[in-house]
Amino acid sequence: MKASEAAALADLIFQLAEGRKPGDELRSRIAARAAALDLSSIRPYFGSLQKDPVHGSTYFLAVDALAGVRAQPLLLHFTAASSPAASLFENPVLIGRMRPGGGREVVVNAIPFSSRDHTNIRIFAEQVDRAFLPRPQAAQPAIAAGNRHPEVSLPAAFEAFGAILRNTGLNLASTVQLSATREMTTAARLAGRDGETPAAAGHTRVSIEHLYHAGLWAAIRAGWREGYNAEADHFIITGNNDEEIAASVQAAKEAIHAAAGYTKFTTDTSRLFELRADPRHPEPWSDAEIGSRYRMLFPPDLRAWTENEFGRGFRIAGATYTMQAVEVRRLAVKFGRSLLLNEELYDFIASIKAGGASWKHFDFEPSLDEAETLTTPEELIFYMHWLKARGRAAQLVPPNLGFKKRQAYPETIEALRRYARHKQWPELAARVEGEFGGDPLAELRARVAELAAIAQYFNGTLSIHSGSGKQAAVLNQIGHATAGRVNYKISGELQLQLFDVLSEQPAGSYWRALFDRMVERCNVFAAAGAFGEESRLATEYEGSYLGDSSRGRVDGNLFLVFWLGNLVGSRDLHAPGGDARFFKEKLDELPEDLLREVRRRNTSYIVWLAEQLRP
Repeated sequence: MKASEAAALADLIFQLAEGRKPGDELRSRIAARAAALDLSSIRPYFGSLQKDPVHGSTYFLAVDALAGVRAQPLLLHFTAASSPAASLFENPVLIGRMRPGGGREVVVNAIPFSSRDHTNIRIFAEQVDRAFLPRPQAAQPAIAAGNRHPEVSLPAAFEAFGAILRNTGLNLASTVQLSATREMTTAARLAGRDGETPAAAGHTRVSIEHLYHAGLWAAIRAGWREGYNAEADHFIITGNNDEEIAASVQAAKEAIHAAAGYTKFTTDTSRLFELRADPRHPEPWSDAEIGSRYRMLFPPDLRAWTENEFGRGFRIAGATYTMQAVEVRRLAVKFGRSLLLNEELYDFIASIKAGGASWKHFDFEPSLDEAETLTTPEELIFYMHWLKARGRAAQLVPPNLGFKKRQAYPETIEALRRYARHKQWPELAARVEGEFGGDPLAELRARVAELAAIAQYFNGTLSIHSGSGKQAAVLNQIGHATAGRVNYKISGELQLQLFDVLSEQPAGSYWRALFDRMVERCNVFAAAGAFGEESRLATEYEGSYLGDSSRGRVDGNLFLVFWLGNLVGSRDLHAPGGDARFFKEKLDELPEDLLREVRRRNTSYIVWLAEQLRP
């Protein structure tokens, strides 16, 4: 970094900002004037500019130093030499004491400010400018953008949300989102991961703690003070017996503790659903068996409460939903263990948030989307009313709509039958054919509209999972069915766009060769059964083409579309020269030209999603 350029920035900031409270207009004026400085060693992020909350004549500005091979993120600290020398940040590096333009003497220091400098990022967000902290979403619609490569896609997401806000007046920002116990894990657990189990938790090599701080870092550099949600998605509870489930709950609580700064928590207790309580199961329990299990599961007082709460009708959006006693018992048996565990997890989240430095309240999202069955209106009413009536209301309501991750939704009855043939959705094709003239999208719209109305009845917002890869026709139906009040989750598509860029590089180039080695290792893992039953899909598809994203990638290698992303958490064992670092480490070294192209595609995709989801 050239000291002369730092001095020129200091002069400009003191000229225009001294005696004024920095706001968007002032930051824009400074940015416009700075264009004339022709800076070559500093890339300023003027949206981050803020005064020291205690000391006058002291300012902070996030920048990139451009002198090295790769940009170095820093936080510049400008202060008048006459101001107190105390600083919020430890061990700042002196850039110089200067008299720019022959005027007052100023001191410029540099503070490490990469996405890995967690302490410095947190100090800035909590003590300098709290507008950058994430906030609960409540009833606000959002596109929840999962960031498997946060340094790549978070800046793109904030750019997209800025464009959406300017074009529509809507703040849809939910930019920090990944599964807390699938894509991510705690930093401590991640440190022990060798990458040889590609489907294990933490396969992104992004820790819960790091994603939170990377979100703060990206928000600060983007100047995003309009509010955004940080979601710790899918705390998954699993296990084949009580002991394994207890261990899973303990691990989830450990992860929740690491996610204390997040403002939305999605729990996934669907492995505890009793599927044979559902009459759609191939071998459902009889009414007598349901009665016996109901009495075993609930003590008398809870049975009495359940029968009283659900023995009445629910009048919602012009429709009346009445559950007979046997149906109430079936729903209670199917969801009872899951609901009781969600109560426990909710209370634990509340206790963790109470001791945090950020928002004390939070959004709660108990997931139904991972269920084996499509979510019925009665199921959604039962689940949401139970939680609300018992003091743990859900702000976001995620049903199973029949969406598959990173895949388009079928638009013909023939395609729907193929799509659903291995699923426990016996009613879907019959309903499409019998009530909607064989039009899957018309049926989807009606079903989403009904579920969205139920969500709003409980003051919640319908949350749609597995949103990546859905075509415009599906998004349009969702936008109209929800009247725009929807939380739409994506994740894999942003990463796939990174892989697209790598695959398009010239054959034999460094980045194309890296992509090809990832594909090769993915197939080797599949041959060893590393992806469970889906490992066999590797033999059904050929080539490494990932498909046309605008068509839901149905023309690509769907095995790689789903599983290639897991390889970033594995080592590049066959790299030339023996550089066997994790693939994620190498992808974090993308050159500027490829980084710009990936971000361009990420930004365009999020903006396109918002356009398609508008009612």
